[in-house]
Amino acid sequence: MDLQNIFSNYIYIFILIMVRYIGMFMIAPIFGSRVIPARVRLGFILFLSFITLPILTNAQGIGIPDIPDNLLAVMLAVLGEIAVGLSIGFISYLLFAAIQFAGHYMDLSMGFAIVNVIDPISQTQAPVLGQFKNILAILVFFAINGHHLLLRAVYYSYQLIPLGNVSFSNAFFRYIFSIGSEFFRIAILIALPVTGTLFVATVILGFLARTIPQMNIFVIGLPLKVLLGFLILSLSLVFTIYYFQDLFAWLYRSLSELIKLIGQG
Repeated sequence: MDLQNIFSNYIYIFILIMVRYIGMFMIAPIFGSRVIPARVRLGFILFLSFITLPILTNAQGIGIPDIPDNLLAVMLAVLGEIAVGLSIGFISYLLFAAIQFAGHYMDLSMGFAIVNVIDPISQTQAPVLGQFKNILAILVFFAINGHHLLLRAVYYSYQLIPLGNVSFSNAFFRYIFSIGSEFFRIAILIALPVTGTLFVATVILGFLARTIPQMNIFVIGLPLKVLLGFLILSLSLVFTIYYFQDLFAWLYRSLSELIKLIGQG
């Protein structure tokens, strides 16, 4: 192999490494935030790719692909790498979306459904308590170095999923759908302390409205539910933080299982 072919092969490997990072950065929380300028994200992707390239080319047991003979094979290889990055980012994004959706449940129970604020990360309107839960989850994510572990998951994928030779099996799609079904379960569990307590309070207020018709339940019930909701929210804050840590541990186990399924495909 002459010098020109060697450089061409390394450029091809670098592009495959880079597009997998790009796929993860497109959808993953924190990394895909619109608060971070696009040039900064692109520079960080190039920096990570430059670091990963010599590590992979010098690592034992990692196959280095040759450039395919036709353009279609190159395009399919690039699309496969983007799909791997998107799959990794999707699972992490799904967890944060479930946390924000749990806040939407609580807003409905407390009467804050009409109140929305601008989420600086996604630049969209978000419920008040959903935004609070999301910021709390981000702080816990940074506190346990979750962003480092997410980058480590991408590097771990290079060891199990050959560059330029990505294939998705039926087990992969079944696993993705099973992860998607966890969305509502996680959201309901996070919102359960507030929504469950307010449901009981609503039932009690309903009995009071039937037994004491002279009492204006609407005037009493609305501030009472807001006060009770904030009380339960503050009392369950410590347990919520510990539950977020368990959720992030589940996230990394899910990422590991996902990468193994793609590697076996």
